[in-house]
Amino acid sequence: MSKTSLIWRAKNKELISCNEKIKILNENFDELQLLIQSVIDDAVIIGCDEKDIKKKISNLLKSIHFSYKK
Repeated sequence: MSKTSLIWRAKNKELISCNEKIKILNENFDELQLLIQSVIDDAVIIGCDEKDIKKKISNLLKSIHFSYKK
């Protein structure tokens, strides 16, 4: 069960209203949040600077683009 309840928008800025699509997006977002939290926790426990790992995650996110052919 998803803990997240976000408003999702299409490219044209209209709301995505399909409940199944919203459910998938929210579940994916929850999974991503848990994974990122685990990465940060592990890094800090190992001795990394929290700001540095967050910067690396932010840079990674900025470098990721839609991977399917358009």
